[in-house]
Amino acid sequence: MNNAISPMLRRLVSDSNIHVGVRVFIAMIITFFIPIANIAPTLFTQPSLNLSISLCLGVMASAIVENDDNHIGRRKFLFAILACFFVASSSVELLMPYPIFFALGLLISSFAFIMIATLGAHYSKVGFGAILIAIYTMVGHQPEAMWYEQPLLLTFGALWYGLFSMVWNFYNPHRSLREQLAQLFFTLSRYQQQKSALFNEVEGYNQQALYAIRQQLAIHNISIMARLQQSQNIIQSRMQIRQKQDELKSLNQLYIIAEQIHERISASQYLYSQLENSFGKSQILEGYHLLLLELSENCYQLGSAINDKKVYQHTRRLSWTIKALADQLALLKQKMQLVGDNHEAMLALQAIYDNIKGIDTLLKTVNSNNELAVISLNQEQELTKLPFWKRILNALSPHNNTFKHAVRISVSLALAFVVQQSFQLEHGFWLLLTVLFVCQPSFSETRKRLIQRILGTLLGLVIGYPILLLVDNIALQVFFMIASAFFFFNYLRTNYALAVIFITLFVMFVFNLLTGTGIEILPARIIETLFGGILSVLAITFIFPDWQFQRFPLLVRELLTLSNRYFNLVSNQYQYGRSENLHYRITRFQTFLADATLASAWQSMLFEPTSKQQLNREVYALVNRCDALVSYIAALASHRHKIEGFEHNIALQGLMNATARQISLAYDPQGIDQAQLMITIEEFENYKPTLSGEALLIVEQLRLIAFTALDIQVLLQKVNFPNTDR
Repeated sequence: MNNAISPMLRRLVSDSNIHVGVRVFIAMIITFFIPIANIAPTLFTQPSLNLSISLCLGVMASAIVENDDNHIGRRKFLFAILACFFVASSSVELLMPYPIFFALGLLISSFAFIMIATLGAHYSKVGFGAILIAIYTMVGHQPEAMWYEQPLLLTFGALWYGLFSMVWNFYNPHRSLREQLAQLFFTLSRYQQQKSALFNEVEGYNQQALYAIRQQLAIHNISIMARLQQSQNIIQSRMQIRQKQDELKSLNQLYIIAEQIHERISASQYLYSQLENSFGKSQILEGYHLLLLELSENCYQLGSAINDKKVYQHTRRLSWTIKALADQLALLKQKMQLVGDNHEAMLALQAIYDNIKGIDTLLKTVNSNNELAVISLNQEQELTKLPFWKRILNALSPHNNTFKHAVRISVSLALAFVVQQSFQLEHGFWLLLTVLFVCQPSFSETRKRLIQRILGTLLGLVIGYPILLLVDNIALQVFFMIASAFFFFNYLRTNYALAVIFITLFVMFVFNLLTGTGIEILPARIIETLFGGILSVLAITFIFPDWQFQRFPLLVRELLTLSNRYFNLVSNQYQYGRSENLHYRITRFQTFLADATLASAWQSMLFEPTSKQQLNREVYALVNRCDALVSYIAALASHRHKIEGFEHNIALQGLMNATARQISLAYDPQGIDQAQLMITIEEFENYKPTLSGEALLIVEQLRLIAFTALDIQVLLQKVNFPNTDR
């Protein structure tokens, strides 16, 4: 019983989704002190119950767009949303009697609000929130009330929640960072667990299973990079506060360790499909399989320790497994020396062992007090040096993603309002609300949101109908409304379809409390949700369509450029010594992020119409080889150290330069000298007899990188992407 309760209590304490839900629950309950105490503010003409419901809508909008920043950033953000909320809500109240002016105002203001996102990631929420509050104003509109009542109430509700949230987070400012880091190590754990299958005697030696494993690893890598980026953003915002922050330094150290573990687990030292041919009968590969599973378990335990604010305990079992595998590896070496075969495969096996042991060493340093470099500022912070008006002007281009999304949203909302007026839809705001939530920057995301929105809405209506029939007590309806808000935020970031069920219930209770027509509006909700979904799909299909296939030229070029930069930094450290300097870390992060972005684009393309999916097999092969290129460079990086006499090793320098040239030519196949290319590839085989030990291992890794770059060149010629200037 206690074992079942413990994870539940841990989640209640540490899960940020539950924290948001609890904050919203408390904030909404407090707003109902007005009708409970029978307070009647002279500024407002509405009944006290209506005042509380309008305040709740303000709380809801403020919580949806809440950002995770330091207390200074939170204050600035709160001021921005309050100003935008009041302006947006007042505009709705003043223009509601004039449909033509309302439609024009909706078109212009929604475009302007979305374009605010060009000022930074946080400001995208401001624009979204302003449009949301405008629609909520339509929800709570009372024709007999004064025009300023609803804007003030919604703004007061947002202010109340914003202040309450700031106080809530003041006493535990690093909770969200702890959660992100914990989830990061959980994802690293899943990656290692999946990668262990490469050494499994069942899955690892089947070609079809290998492809499936590679695909799953690419998906896990997308999640890892998302967690790394989110953690990085939180650390950067906290570092801007010039105070003594010992806990933040400790969490920053964990972030840097996670970066290094990610580099090591992403590494590919050898063609895994060939390992079975060389060592299938020795059982040594099963030892690697078990060791990776042990590392996976330790990463998971580290994530749990971070989440629960406990000290991480490195398991003795892992140390024993590493020692046992080292002994088996030594025995295998002796046997191989007698046979005199598979020398390169043996070197690769040793390199894989050294890499895994390096991960174990990193885990052992978790509780050390080493002072590591503070994370750098990102490019977005450098862009903020430009005046805000110049950033917005620079973004007014049909090639800018924010501009395209702003046009889609504004046109869709204006069309939705025209449909509402043309068909005299009494509750047409649901049409606008569906467009706002469903219309996403990409077709794949819009399609997913549409399916989730429809399913969630239908289930919400099915659940809400009997509740409204059976429960006519106002206090119980208020409780169900607030409880629906709690569960909405509990699932908003993890299960959108489930969250839609609760937001549907929330709006139903709001309407029933305001007008007593919660049941009557159910058919309108279904019809308008479907109309809104259709409008969203039409918008993403015909207004600046951004099909993934068109993005591949830019994404591949960016990845190859960063890969070349990453490779050059790695090769330099073989001459000057290993370093985790800031420039190296930024380049590594950007390279892996570009790799994840390319894989994500491929995943998104699979959800697009079949007519827009061009050359699927070739594009998949290209994405696969690009991922392999990064993995091979990561393997070279994992073993980087200063080689004595490197400056005199002309052969090794020449091969590194040739490999760098091979990568740089990958995205410019027209500029390749085929004769020079053949000489470059042959050099690897010519130099092998003159090398031994670690030099031979490095050359083998360089050969893998060079041949992969060549594969990419050939694939690019086959795919023949259309020219784009984006």
